[in-house]
Amino acid sequence: MKTIAGIAVFEVEFDKAGKLFVAAQLTDLIAHLQTTAATDLVLFAHGWNNDMADARELYTNLFSQLGAFTTGTKPQGMADRKFAAAAVLWPSKKFTDEELIPGGGAAALGSREKTIIRARLKDLAKEPVRLGKTQPVSAVKAKKIARAEALLKTIENDPKAQEAFVKIVRSLLSDKAAHADDGTKDLFKISERKLLDNLQQPVTIGPAPGAGGAAGFSTLAAGDAGGAADLGDSVLSGIRRLMNMTTYYQMKERAGTVGVNGVAPLIRKLRQTLPALRIHLAGHSFGGRVMTAAADAAGGVDKIDSLTLLQAAYSHNGLAAKFDGKSDGFFRKVVTGKKVRGPILITCTRNDKAVGIAYPLASRLGGQNAAAFGDENDPYGGIGRNGAVKTPEAVNGLLQAANASYQFEGGSIYNLNADAVITGHSDICKPQVAWAMACSIATT
Repeated sequence: MKTIAGIAVFEVEFDKAGKLFVAAQLTDLIAHLQTTAATDLVLFAHGWNNDMADARELYTNLFSQLGAFTTGTKPQGMADRKFAAAAVLWPSKKFTDEELIPGGGAAALGSREKTIIRARLKDLAKEPVRLGKTQPVSAVKAKKIARAEALLKTIENDPKAQEAFVKIVRSLLSDKAAHADDGTKDLFKISERKLLDNLQQPVTIGPAPGAGGAAGFSTLAAGDAGGAADLGDSVLSGIRRLMNMTTYYQMKERAGTVGVNGVAPLIRKLRQTLPALRIHLAGHSFGGRVMTAAADAAGGVDKIDSLTLLQAAYSHNGLAAKFDGKSDGFFRKVVTGKKVRGPILITCTRNDKAVGIAYPLASRLGGQNAAAFGDENDPYGGIGRNGAVKTPEAVNGLLQAANASYQFEGGSIYNLNADAVITGHSDICKPQVAWAMACSIATT
């Protein structure tokens, strides 16, 4: 346990299956909550970080900001509350914008494509056990990965090698987490040839307000104006996008597993032991999926008091009602089942290139084409870019200055546009973000 800005913060670590790695961590947390008569617990899940140092830095910075408004300048309704927090650690993987959005000239781009592809294959050759800890995959998987790497020697000019590569990579994945709301069903459904042809097409996401029109898109390859472009159109570009999608899909599947098998039982145990405790969930990036999955699994009986999604990495259709005219989002029952008693806050911004590029790729999977991908009109945009779309309960607003007056209400979802505050995917440790969280918590 460490104290951060007046908040006692514990770590609770899960392995890839969602199993609590050190049982004493939960015992210590409960003992502290009982001894101090805490009224509120904030559970926070990090997103993609490949080691403990990254995760600890993120949660330390976030709780440093939040602590200023739970022990110092408090929003109305926060008096006489005693706070504790727990950081959920789970085996995620790390991305950088440079890996997702390669730039540079044609020669340099080709070289970078292969570097990223090989790095992704290397990742596939290791199974995460804990955050930052891996072990070799089975001999069967290792043989497949070695075969895929060998195909890279001729893949640029050999259609058979290209299709064989795609087939091998897909054979390493389970389709259990595929869903219509983010287009991932197409990852398993369409032919190897069509999949690669579709992913070979460049991807562009829209510029920030004021960049406007074709003039705005002319600078997007450099990442200007809050937009981004992945302009490569070679076979290697398509293979690299496939590999990035593979990692995204694995992260999606694992985040759901940790939320359902790990965090949800943790919530049940806390509710059994401390029924009056208010429990607030918050997650960054794929940690947002961890916490939404936990709310979905636990909230039918053990209601969650508030949920905050900070640049969450899942579909903007995730909470939607009949987003395509017939299908609900994967997490729609969180809303209809009233599994969160208090507000659901969602920060979203066009400045988030990581989420902005990743989810439009799903549009490419199905061969869809548009002037620009990634905005609220894209069938498969990201919730960290656009907020919850096609969700009747969602209210659109702005992430405001610290000490601003919010009128949050339980049962509502708030899309907080953060274009003026959050500059990138991990730029969440801001006083404006912490104040919004504190105001949400204060309504419960």
